[in-house]
Amino acid sequence: MTNALPLQPDAARPLAHYRVVELPGAVTLLAGKSFADLGADVIKVEPPGGDPARGLPPLAEMHQGGPSSLYWEAYSWGKRSVTADLDTEEGREVVRRLGKDADVVIESFAPGVLDRLGLGYEALKTINPGIVLTSITPFGQTGPYADWKGSDLVHFAMGGYLHMTGPKGGLPLKPSMPYQSWLFGCQHAVAATLLALRRRKKTGLGAHVDEAIRDTGVWMLSNTYQFWDLLKINLQRYGAQRDIGGAVRLPNVFECADGYVIWLFQSGQRGKDTAALVEWMDGKGMAPDWLKEIDWEEFDLLEVPAEVPVRLAEVFAAFFATQKKLDLLEWAVTSGVMLAPVQSLDDLLRDRQLSTRQTWRSMTFEVRDEPVLIPGPPIRLGEGAWEPRGTAPAPGEHNDAILDRLGFGTDERQSLRARGVI
Repeated sequence: MTNALPLQPDAARPLAHYRVVELPGAVTLLAGKSFADLGADVIKVEPPGGDPARGLPPLAEMHQGGPSSLYWEAYSWGKRSVTADLDTEEGREVVRRLGKDADVVIESFAPGVLDRLGLGYEALKTINPGIVLTSITPFGQTGPYADWKGSDLVHFAMGGYLHMTGPKGGLPLKPSMPYQSWLFGCQHAVAATLLALRRRKKTGLGAHVDEAIRDTGVWMLSNTYQFWDLLKINLQRYGAQRDIGGAVRLPNVFECADGYVIWLFQSGQRGKDTAALVEWMDGKGMAPDWLKEIDWEEFDLLEVPAEVPVRLAEVFAAFFATQKKLDLLEWAVTSGVMLAPVQSLDDLLRDRQLSTRQTWRSMTFEVRDEPVLIPGPPIRLGEGAWEPRGTAPAPGEHNDAILDRLGFGTDERQSLRARGVI
């Protein structure tokens, strides 16, 4: 693996002295990767043959032997893999031995499943009182919905987020790529796990962290629920328009010559921003007389006839359609106006700010002619290190090293392997 920045030794990583066991499943992958990037020894337990998450689309040729899940690859770097069939007592014993000296176990099984397997929090803390068990589930460990299953779409729908997204008068639209709610849930779970580890330093006791992904969705709504709580107003979908308590503003996403930009219409104290845009439009011969006559510091969109916002949207859209994203951005920065390009993935990889901060790291794969770019740490830690390390492991790649440390001898490992337990 090659990187834009040199990898720091593990000793420089904030969590280098922690060991994390991540049980099978796709939901927990980012949580495990976050600990791995910060230096923890993360052991991913997989069923014999590999975790089902290895088959999640999209797929691409990354290694010999067939296509890999990009989701799996992105969130499994730096982990070690051990295989164990948790439907067998021998496989469960592997997890128990891992738990004896682990700091954290991360899991996403339905509530009650680990207890039935003899691997729940009460069982684990008898062999390791300081262990932190972090459970990431759709609806949490308690409540009338605890046993319900959930998906990314279910989380967004039942968390209230879908009600806010989509065109005016149209159907709700799911935001972004698949698995986004899993990622939000993982980040909250990591923060809670670090709090539990901090508490353990004071008390010596572990904890059961209960992360409900649906609850995370409520946090994503910002203050929208307060409109109903305080004003009994259910905010509605308005697509690429601003909706403030039911008062609809102009569209804030406009198509330009090579993509899209967001631009926030301003009047009153910020009316000078709109005046600056109109002046630029006039220099291009694209500002009609009626537009130039408006006093933007006195203009109130709520007090004008209904056809005025429509005419404004049309004339601004016509101008933006003639301009390129970076030209609009350069003008906005110079003029102090709130405007930004809607960047594609290609734009992000060529972004000057991200490149200057060395956001991207490059990793090499055996079947790829060119290095693959991956995101580096979202923050800088001064003297500490938060960096991706290594590629995703093959199923059971570290079986011998890990099982040998756990006390499974060569003959025992061969027997487990022959019987399909590992």
